[in-house]
This record gives sequence, C-alpha cells and structure tokens, in this order.
Amino acid sequence: MFNINNIDKKIRYIMTVLFWLLAVIWAISIISFSSDPAHVSKEKSGLILEKIEPFVERIIEEYDIKFIDLDDLHFYIRKSAHVFIYFLLSVFMCLGWKTVRTRGLRPYYITWVMATVFSIIDEIYQVFIPGRSGEVRDVFLDNAGIVLGLLFVAFGIFLFKKLRRRLKKLRKN
Repeated sequence: MFNINNIDKKIRYIMTVLFWLLAVIWAISIISFSSDPAHVSKEKSGLILEKIEPFVERIIEEYDIKFIDLDDLHFYIRKSAHVFIYFLLSVFMCLGWKTVRTRGLRPYYITWVMATVFSIIDEIYQVFIPGRSGEVRDVFLDNAGIVLGLLFVAFGIFLFKKLRRRLKKLRKN
C-alpha cells in the first residue's frame, strides 16, 4: 500500500546520508590540501592565479582602475580559498544536521563548533607539513566562511519555507 510517510522517511534518509557523505569527503579534501608541502600548495593556487590574472589585468587596463596589486593577488586567492572551502563544509554539515531533524538553532551551533574545531586542528596539522605553518588568521578566515555558510543555509531554508507556504495557499484557492 502507498504511504507518503515512508517516502518522506526514505528521502530524508537519503538526504542525510548524502549531506554527511559530502561533508566527510569535503573534510578529507581539506586535509588533503593541508597535507601538500608548501611548494605543491603554491603550484595549485598558481594554476588558479593563471586563470584570474588576465581578467584582472584586463580590468586594470580597460578601466584604468588599480584595485589590487598583482603581486598581492596570489595571497588574496589563497586566503579567499579558506573562506570558500569552509563555507561549503558548513553548508554540508548544517544540512546534515537539519535532515536528522535537529531543531531550532542547534544545527547552526553544532556545525559552527564542529567546523571551527576542525579548522583549528587543520591549522595545527599544517605546522608539521614541510614549508607550511598554522596561522590564527586562517582560523578567522575559515570562521568567516563557516558563518557565511550557516547564513546561506538559514536564508535558503527561509526562502524554501516561504515558497512552500505560498504554493499551499495557491492550491487551496
């Protein structure tokens, strides 16, 4: 017999597994990046710099706007990666907590604590990698990404609920 509650449970289970799997894979990726010696890490971010630098040079030339020194661009790309990487980690973790029906602000607090502790451990780990160092500044950048990710999830859920309410109203009319 067809039961909608069983489908909801199955979908919730699949989503829970999916979000936690993404969070674990992403955390492993972070550790993998952190395991790279300094010269390898610099090469990887250099590949990104090669893609961005011509775009920035074109803006500087076309509009005569010097908003960034090209020598500093590499530094900013590396630091913005911290924000982006932890943004995604916090989104995956928070959605993982939300799918197991953790209510209220608890998923946000738990995610913030878990991701922050992970960030601190990651920076300590980098101290033992040749040419790398653990930076308190990087933990703050990671936290900026974590908070942005949590705000993104909260805003996304708010919009989703609002849309769902509107659709229910339209169906009643």
